[in-house]
Amino acid sequence: MTDAVRVDGSGDVAETPESTEATDDTGAGRADEADVAGKIDPGAPWERLSWRMLLVDPLGSLTRLLPLFLISLWLGSNRSNYWFEFIVISLVVLAGVLRWLSTSYQIGRTHIILKKGFFSRHVVTVARNRIRSVDTESDLFHRVMRVSIVEVGTGRADSGKSDAERFRLNAIDTALVEPLRDELLAHRRALDPTLSEEDEAQWGSKYGEDIARWRITWARFAPFSFIGFGVLLSLWLITWQMGDMHDRVMDLAVVQGTVSWLDSLGQPWAVVGKGVAIWMVAGVLAVITYAIRYGKYALTERGELLYVQNGILRRKHQALDKARLRGVEIRLPVYLRILGGGRLEPIMTGTKKGATASTLLPQAPIKDVRRVAIRILGDETPVTVPLRRHPWKAARRRITRGLMPFWVVAGLIILVRIDSGPSADIWVRWAIPAALVFFLALSIDRIRMLGHVLLPDTLVSSHGSWAAKRTVIEADGIIGWTVTQSVFQRSARVATVSAATPAGNGVYSVMDMDADEAWALAEALTPGITDVWNHDGVADERVSPSMGVRRQ
Repeated sequence: MTDAVRVDGSGDVAETPESTEATDDTGAGRADEADVAGKIDPGAPWERLSWRMLLVDPLGSLTRLLPLFLISLWLGSNRSNYWFEFIVISLVVLAGVLRWLSTSYQIGRTHIILKKGFFSRHVVTVARNRIRSVDTESDLFHRVMRVSIVEVGTGRADSGKSDAERFRLNAIDTALVEPLRDELLAHRRALDPTLSEEDEAQWGSKYGEDIARWRITWARFAPFSFIGFGVLLSLWLITWQMGDMHDRVMDLAVVQGTVSWLDSLGQPWAVVGKGVAIWMVAGVLAVITYAIRYGKYALTERGELLYVQNGILRRKHQALDKARLRGVEIRLPVYLRILGGGRLEPIMTGTKKGATASTLLPQAPIKDVRRVAIRILGDETPVTVPLRRHPWKAARRRITRGLMPFWVVAGLIILVRIDSGPSADIWVRWAIPAALVFFLALSIDRIRMLGHVLLPDTLVSSHGSWAAKRTVIEADGIIGWTVTQSVFQRSARVATVSAATPAGNGVYSVMDMDADEAWALAEALTPGITDVWNHDGVADERVSPSMGVRRQ
């Protein structure tokens, strides 16, 4: 059983105007023709996408269909006709032509309007004073043809939109991207009267101040992630589906020789050696994937915007409005911390729950992660301050919960021993102690990472080991609190305090803190939030109806 009490100052639903946008004048959305008529600027021309998208769009679509073509060609290698492939290619080309013919956009004085769709017509309008970002993206085909994808964002309203409701231009001439971005973002001073004309000029400048740039030495962290295993699994599934290709790979002399040599070592070294060999292959694939995904990464500050660009084959440029920033999350998984690495994610409004706006810093040395976090926050204290440790019972829970997977692993090893007989004794002698040491080490690391600290207007919390993270969140971004206690937590007199926010993941928790201090933490960051409770722990009847209270 779990007891939870949640209090927020906005009613039962933890929602603020910051987390919702209208889909008419205050944001982007599909509008009917009558509504759009009043927003069309008679003096502004209607533009079309670049004619080069007629080449880029089919090439991109056919590239995504490449596995289907390979399987089709392999299955029909004895055929004399290839009508299936010709029909698919014709449909892809026709779809591109129809999309180019049916797409047009207008950059007006007060609104920008996008009309798209041939069979299902969509009209997307965005009020120019609500534009918060202009992001660009280009893959290899786009760069060869010198065109780019441009997407206009309005902040929180973007999180719930479908592809049909997004203002996305795929694709326009790359030479037009910078002038278009500067024109669409030229309203900044109107949104912030404190900005001077010099500030606006600096904000809209084509050049900004570099905060971080990708270094090739960062690729050393790639093998210590799961991305390589994902790529390896995908390649294995493709070759396995193709049958003879899989057999050819396994019959290679280097593969056969390696497997034979490892088998000659006997158990358990053969299994360990094969695991290391798989990890090395996955590590090479991880380095290649990491370089392709984050090559040419750069984080640049331009006034009130942070520009993130990355990618070699598919290059992305994203603009993050610092006004939407509510904190940062320093990811410190143990397999990266061992090498002195980490990752930095923003906590921002305008993202789907459970998703991040954009990685501020990919896998990089921890000193660079902390430096960038300090620069973004404007204060080094939340990043470097020592955390307050939690009660010893919380540490005990880290060990008892951390050893639960060990009992599962030990049980499986014993079942293998029973099924295989005395030949598997070596697994009992080696694997069970190794698993015990491994899970104990993770539990101790979880104890070391557990803690929190209260700063003026800021909450800093840390927990985890395999997916350890240090979260820094502003008090102004917190809209509600939840205190939960399971049966085991109540016996240990600890509780989990969760701060609800419209940014980032939506909920950020302080794990297993002293139960007697749980509501004091909420009160310290949100003064008056606990006034709705009387000394018996029930809602005070004198509270205004506008103050929402929920028991879960």
